[in-house]
Amino acid sequence: MPIPGRLDRYIETKKQRHFSKDFMVGWEAYETWGEASVGQSGPALRTFEITEEDILDYNRACGETDPLMVDPDFARKKSPTGELLQHPIFVTTIAFYSLGEQGIGTWIRTPGARNPEQRIEIIEPFRYGEIITTTVTTADKFTQRGKPYLRMLLDFRNEKGVLKARWWCSLILPETRADVARFANA
Repeated sequence: MPIPGRLDRYIETKKQRHFSKDFMVGWEAYETWGEASVGQSGPALRTFEITEEDILDYNRACGETDPLMVDPDFARKKSPTGELLQHPIFVTTIAFYSLGEQGIGTWIRTPGARNPEQRIEIIEPFRYGEIITTTVTTADKFTQRGKPYLRMLLDFRNEKGVLKARWWCSLILPETRADVARFANA
């Protein structure tokens, strides 16, 4: 059971305050392994506008200390982009925020899920002011060693349609809503 308030010091941005840290809320509406359909694709619930604040606070929450990642003034002078460099897994914060609590890909928030594999490809850095749209595709669904796996592909594009990153995310999930309920109500 999480300690109330323990993570509050990391919640600094408007997006972070909006994002529910409690993945148990609304689990009844999350897509389950049994419901997922390979090839299904669609946009995430929300877009994500990249701000300096988002990158700075994510980098700090990851424990980064490099001035190119945590000192905006230094980064403006020394960074190859003139902006803060992003932590390599910054894209995960875009995904969780964008996917939201309903629709395709919500299984990423499923209580009881285990994470056996991730692959993130950064095509080019995210830039301040870009509005990122995430497209979610259920890429594969299989059983291995008696466990139900789902793999999805998330494509992150800016407002001009430029592919910025791809994330292949695999999870071992409870198979049915009843199986999820056992985790959620434990």
